[in-house]
Amino acid sequence: MLSNLAHRGRFAAVALVASAALLLTGCTGDAGAKDAVDVATVSDSTATRIDDAIASAMTQSGSTEAIVGVWGEGDKSYVRGYGDGIGANTKIRGAQATQPVMCALLLDLAATGRIDLDREISKDLTRQADIEGVTYRQLCDMRSGIADFKKAYTDLFANNPTRYWPAQELLAEGFAHSPLAWPGLNMNQSDTNILLLARVLKVETGVEPAELLKEHVFTKAGMGASYFPSLDSNTIAGSTLAGLTYPSAGGKPVCDVEPVAVPEVSPSMLGGAGATVTTVTDLKNFYENYLGGTFGGEEYSALTTDAFPTTNPKRDKEGKPTEEPAAEGRQWTFGTEKMGPLYGRAGAITGTLTAAYHDPASGYSVVVTVNNSSAGAGFIKALAFEIAAISAEEGIGPELPWTVDEQVAELGKAAVCQ
Repeated sequence: MLSNLAHRGRFAAVALVASAALLLTGCTGDAGAKDAVDVATVSDSTATRIDDAIASAMTQSGSTEAIVGVWGEGDKSYVRGYGDGIGANTKIRGAQATQPVMCALLLDLAATGRIDLDREISKDLTRQADIEGVTYRQLCDMRSGIADFKKAYTDLFANNPTRYWPAQELLAEGFAHSPLAWPGLNMNQSDTNILLLARVLKVETGVEPAELLKEHVFTKAGMGASYFPSLDSNTIAGSTLAGLTYPSAGGKPVCDVEPVAVPEVSPSMLGGAGATVTTVTDLKNFYENYLGGTFGGEEYSALTTDAFPTTNPKRDKEGKPTEEPAAEGRQWTFGTEKMGPLYGRAGAITGTLTAAYHDPASGYSVVVTVNNSSAGAGFIKALAFEIAAISAEEGIGPELPWTVDEQVAELGKAAVCQ
């Protein structure tokens, strides 16, 4: 392992890169500034505090590039890229932050009568084992009882990012640990659910997910730069983040080497559960529409904000709760989590971390991404919440049940290789 002195030296270098990125994208007259500094109608104080938060997070995660978008109250906005040529138009792999697009697709199909949310998917996916009793609705509200597939693949995803993963292989891993307790009743967050949803919608409609999402979600939500990629294509055309990751062993980053560049990443490692390519502005547009009632019509659109506790209660032999679940803290809706007034998701795919959250009451949104995935989804979520707390203190965001200092502490806990 590197000595503490070597660690400090290496991360001081990363900090210098982050600071240089701030200067490069912010200086007047720079050739890349027009593309990188897309919107800046916040106060100097707000901009400086956001920049400082991003620079610190880049150092803590071993990142060299980032993008942030903040859309606050009173038409106050700040959209900025950190790194040469990085800006609001830079494409990103949205990972689980884009996962709810599949639930939006399901709601749009349900609104037209094409899908019954309470129909068992085994009636449409007739050759798939281990899905008896699972409904379309349960795939988005995470009550199917199907376990997540990712834990077994942490090292493989980081160390072999271009490998193609057949959906059936990932599904089999999830089914191998299923069913979880009280399927149909208990909530258990699992990417396997949305991977399965993408598959059954393709089979039921006879249309590829890319076409379905373009017609039913991306166009309706004003996501003109977004697309669902071919799962055997490992590159993104045009400007994109230069992905990084530390090698992984035993599910943890290996810190005695430098981060590895990952210019090519197989979207098949998440598939329908997070392969969408997007931009920070498109993500903002999606959550505004998703939480604003664009999908599902009068019958189903309220599902996107109808939150319930993620802590499952103790149950009797018949499944009836024997205690009241916690009314506060983290909650779940139809495809998103809710913390305080913010709804959204945070996620990781090899090379990048992305978080996107929106408050439908005030209209506030925050989207942030960095180009090293090793710190994990919890890290980028804490960064988004720190920026939201800064926004609240600066008067452009909603009141929150957490403080800037609390989220800074969370970032410190999740920081890697320091």
